[in-house]
Amino acid sequence: MDKNTTESTINELLKEIDPITFSKLINVIDVDKYIKKLTVYKFLQLCIIAQINELESLTKLAKHLKDKEELQTYLEFDAISTSQLSRKLGQLSPQLFEKVFKYLVLKIQGQMKNAPIIRNIGRLLVIDSTTMSMSLSQYPWATFRKTKAGVRLHLKVVVTKDITVPDQGIILPAKHADRTQMDELIEIDPNAIYLFDRGYVDYKQFDRLCREGVRFITRLKKNAEIEVLSERIPNPIPSTGYSL
Repeated sequence: MDKNTTESTINELLKEIDPITFSKLINVIDVDKYIKKLTVYKFLQLCIIAQINELESLTKLAKHLKDKEELQTYLEFDAISTSQLSRKLGQLSPQLFEKVFKYLVLKIQGQMKNAPIIRNIGRLLVIDSTTMSMSLSQYPWATFRKTKAGVRLHLKVVVTKDITVPDQGIILPAKHADRTQMDELIEIDPNAIYLFDRGYVDYKQFDRLCREGVRFITRLKKNAEIEVLSERIPNPIPSTGYSL
C-alpha cells in the first residue's frame, strides 16, 4: 500500500469514526475530564497523522505539528510537547484502540458480503506479523533484544479477488514468538484456506489443524522430516485441440 493510498484510506475511516461515535466505542466515563486540548480523539488523529507521515517518535510528531499551520487549524491547537504526548500515551489502554479496530473491521466486512471469492476455494486468510520499534529507554517492558524494544502486530488478513482487508489483530510485546498466537488467529472454517508466514511454523499446531480439517499453506524448514501420507494430482488442463 503506497502513501497516497494509505492517506485516502485513513480519511475514509475517519468519516466512519467521528468524535461522537468514538466516544460511544471506547465507553469510558470522564476520559477527557480536565483536558483542555489533547483529547483522546485528537490523540487518535495525531497517531494516524504520525503513521501517514512515517514519523519515528513522539518528538518528531510534536515538531511536525509545530511546522504545519494547516494541521494546527485542523486540530485547533498550535503546539503540543513530547511529554504531553508521552503522558497521554501512557494513560490509554490499548483496548480502547482495539475497540475502534474491531468496529472498523465489522464495517468493512458488512461491505464485503457480496464480494467475489477467489475462484472456488473460498476465503484466503493470510496470517502474518510486523514489529514496530520503540524507544528502549522509555519502554523497557517492550524489550525483545539487547538493544531494541518494540511491539508486534499479529494480523489475520482476508484476501478476495477484489479486496484485501484486516479481519483480526493482536498487539503484544515483540518478545512473544509468532507461533504462540496461532490459537487466537485460527478458527475452524471449512470454506477458508490459511496462508502462514514462516514465523508461524509449529508442527504440533499443524498436526492439530490437519486433524480438525483446517486447510493451510505454509513453508517448512530445510531440516524438516516429511512423511508423505497421500498425493493429489491436479486436474488436467482442458485440451485446446492443438498438439506440438
